[in-house]
Amino acid sequence: MRELKIDPEFRDKIPPLTDAEFEQLRENILKDGEVYEPICVWHGTIIDGHNRWRIIQENPEIPHRFKEMEFDDKWAAFEWMYRKQLGRRNLTDEQRTYMIGKMYEARKKSVGEHVGNQYTKMESLQNDDIPNGSAKTARTIAKELGVGRSTVERSERFAKGVDTLRGESPEAADIVLRGKSGMSKSQVSDIRNMDKALRKETAKAIVDGRTPTKRSVGRPASIREINKAIIQSDAAARDEDSLPKYTVDDLCEEIKVNAETYVSMLRNTLTIRSTVLDADRPRVRNSIQKIIDDITKVRNLI
Repeated sequence: MRELKIDPEFRDKIPPLTDAEFEQLRENILKDGEVYEPICVWHGTIIDGHNRWRIIQENPEIPHRFKEMEFDDKWAAFEWMYRKQLGRRNLTDEQRTYMIGKMYEARKKSVGEHVGNQYTKMESLQNDDIPNGSAKTARTIAKELGVGRSTVERSERFAKGVDTLRGESPEAADIVLRGKSGMSKSQVSDIRNMDKALRKETAKAIVDGRTPTKRSVGRPASIREINKAIIQSDAAARDEDSLPKYTVDDLCEEIKVNAETYVSMLRNTLTIRSTVLDADRPRVRNSIQKIIDDITKVRNLI
């Protein structure tokens, strides 16, 4: 069997499968008797297919294949990984937002468009020295994914909040990405601005099943100040006059963005799964037709 390297930096960039998801993947592969998707490799290191490779090692007789990838640097590889995930899984809204944010972050850090070749060492440059146009990059990614530029920028802040939380508790971060924390995305984004004591308290609350309601207010001096801030934050949330009005234009724009995002994700899925698609196109068409029927039902609500 081919010897491949597993780099935790690549392996841990993507939220892991749950035990149930991994067992389902194993069952599907064993039932099919083949690993349809290739293990993607860059310079002898797996960048996509860690779970499939684990199953292959347990069952080396199962037919499988490899795909050699070329990237200008590791950040370009990261971006490819995040983009692929956006079209691959049934993601929660939080996971999708995280992937978009990390994709944006990776592209800004990639030196591929500016210097070097596929062997460029990212470590030779400081992040602050890497030329990039953040606004232009955000607009480009927004166009590629069919979302708004502000969505891309907010997604990066959300991703940074999740990564900050992961530094305190990987379990808490995974709960957030599964959409089980009860926190808004803006609350998660604010975690990156909290002091360590408050980050730790927030992580503990998430793991304990308590929804943290307090948004970042700097460095509280005492529990009393924290509680006061929570009360003030909750009061502001209940004051409808203090909130921006949600208009019909806002609703139309939200519907448009959601629809464009869904179509983009579906197109990516069909592209990535082309091998499986060829096996039974009529069945896939029927599945898509059911989705169209559901959309028609939604239209009838208007």
